[in-house]
Amino acid sequence: MVMADLGDVQLPRFGTLTQRQQRGQDCVWCGVTLAAGHVVDLGPRRYRRAGWSTQWFPRACKKHPAGGAR
Repeated sequence: MVMADLGDVQLPRFGTLTQRQQRGQDCVWCGVTLAAGHVVDLGPRRYRRAGWSTQWFPRACKKHPAGGAR
């Protein structure tokens, strides 16, 4: 099985996520609390708002490694 580049995975809009999802504590798709060893790092993403830019580091549970709420 060939895995997609996780940097290309389409994520939910940043503003629609809870603070815990934005901080990488919860899965960006289903919201489950993430535990060590059961996490997929989706790579750094750039976020721009109101003229400033920063990076965030989304994470997902292992049920959603290739993206989307499946």
